[in-house]
Amino acid sequence: MQVPAASQNNYRFQVYVREKLDSLRGQFDLKYWPSLSDFVSELASDANNAVTQATNPITAAATSAVRSSQADFFKALFASIEDHGASNHGHLPSGFKLSDRTYASLANCALDLGPDELIDDAYVKRFRQRERSKDI
Repeated sequence: MQVPAASQNNYRFQVYVREKLDSLRGQFDLKYWPSLSDFVSELASDANNAVTQATNPITAAATSAVRSSQADFFKALFASIEDHGASNHGHLPSGFKLSDRTYASLANCALDLGPDELIDDAYVKRFRQRERSKDI
């Protein structure tokens, strides 16, 4: 069995599971263990039925919609700024703030928007107000 080789870099396996698995493997003949094909089929079934969930706001914002929108971009941007702020041991100073016009310019450049698609500071202001009202 190649389990130890497959998990040689997994500290938790090495510390908590390996010894117990070795002793269990020695207690039973191979006829009691599932075949490799049965094991792989079950693993494939589990993977096929798995439901993924975002573990942080940036991933949630980026994956919440089938087609990403400008609002998704701003959700991810604001979450990223919060994650990298001093209160979260990041590099952005406490009280870091940008104007709505600066956020709009940043989005226009980052999203490579054309002249007819540009975001203005009024859009950013409305978006931030909508987000704040959701938090209340």
